[in-house]
Parts: sequence; C-alpha cells; structure tokens
Amino acid sequence: MDTSLGRYRLQIATDFGPRITSLRWDDGPELLAQLGPEVNIEHDGGVYLFRGGHRLWSSPEVPAITYASDDHECVVTEADGVVTVSAPADPAGLVKEITVSLDGESLLVDHEITRPDGDTLSLAAWAITQFPLGGTAILPLIGENTAPSANRYLVIWPYTSLEDRRVAFYDDALELEATAGLPLKFGVGPTPRCLGYFLDGVVFIKEVEPATGRMVPDHGAAGQVYIGQHFCELESVGAITDLSGGRAAILRERWKVVDCGDLDSATRLTVEP
Repeated sequence: MDTSLGRYRLQIATDFGPRITSLRWDDGPELLAQLGPEVNIEHDGGVYLFRGGHRLWSSPEVPAITYASDDHECVVTEADGVVTVSAPADPAGLVKEITVSLDGESLLVDHEITRPDGDTLSLAAWAITQFPLGGTAILPLIGENTAPSANRYLVIWPYTSLEDRRVAFYDDALELEATAGLPLKFGVGPTPRCLGYFLDGVVFIKEVEPATGRMVPDHGAAGQVYIGQHFCELESVGAITDLSGGRAAILRERWKVVDCGDLDSATRLTVEP
C-alpha cells in the first residue's frame, strides 16, 4: 500500500509484516534498504527474510521468538492522517502493530506487541530500520551531567572489533562507516536521544526513547547500530514488559529527514536535534 504523510512517501506491505518497505522524502531517492531473499537468517524454526525497510522485532534476541516468520497477510488502515498496519499472531504467539502519523515535519512511528494467549513472556519492543550501505551511521554518546558519577555507557557485541577502521570515536558520538565487512555493532545509553544515517546529501534522524529508570535489554542500550555485509541498521529498544492480561510492549520513535551537505553537519544535527 502506498501512502503520503506530508513530505514523506511510504509503502507498507500487506502480504507480510508488519513492515514499512519504502520511505522517500519529497521526490528524492529510496532511503531504506531493499533486500532479496538471499539475505536471511536460518534458525531451528525456519528462515527469516530481512527484505529491508523497517520492521518490529522483540528483545532480548531469542531466535525462536525474535526470528518468528512474518510471512502472513496484514491489515493496513488509513484514517485522518494515521496509518496502521496490524498482523495476526506469529508462530511465537506475538501480535505486532505499527502506526505512523505526521507530527509537524516529523513522522511518529508507534510500535506495539501483545500476546493474547499462552504463558507470560517478558520482552521489549525492538524497532529496526535498515539502510543501504554507502553512508555513515551516527551514534551519539550523550549523558546528563552527574559528575563525578558515570553518566553513559557504550555496549559492545562479541563480534565487534575495537580496531575496526570503519569506526571513529569522538567525545559526543561514534561515526560508523557503513561498508561491507565483518559484523559490527555498538549500543549506547541511557539517553542517546537520536540515531542518524547520512547518505546522498540527507540525514535520516531517529529519535530514541531514553532508558533512564527503565529495564532495557542489552545492558540498557536504548540506541543501537549494526553494520553487516548487506545493510546498516538503526535500532531502538523499549522497556521490558510482562505480556499478560492485555499488557503491551510499546515503543515510540520520531523520524525526520533533513537536507545536509556534509557528515560534520549530519553529526551535529543528530547529536543536537
């Protein structure tokens, strides 16, 4: 399904998902990764196709739950400038929904996971946006001034090398060159505020909910960046929630796209939104 919200042009899948498969700003190029079936994860429960675009997973990363297939028809509704895509229960019993609306010059993207039946599961909503390689991901390192106490943390995945030449460390941000290579992933918290991706003269900025005072997976890394052989991901993670009695794991992101002439400007816009 094609839809427009202000200057944003979106495509939302109806035969799998919930997924936002395409995002354009005005008449500009495609911003999100477009991936073929060869880009997938094989696990005991089957195969998960990445496809590209924006998806909703659950965290912590448990293959039987997180990688449950989303190959099912979805219902997309649009009314009063609000677009909602809802999926039936997946093989793990999770029901997922993504809602998009325009708020000024930004898009509000709301995510919800419920589990109507079965035993209680404790998990968090995990919103993942995939971009084509060739740009630079921006991961702010921001914390409240609580000196002399520690005020921020950098989370490093086991497969990440601190000697990777694609990573540049600065006082207030990491810049990660999104080129194919060994897997690379960093997370930050508790208050990264935003994540950014700079490519082709624009920066995509994703506002991230803070982890302060909430139990968030991956050592509280509310904002995360992953780079692999085929794509770059900007990821945000919500609070761990016990899914029972109608309770939902929810997560809100705010997206905006800004014309930007160089990486320094893109980093400044992401760090100081």
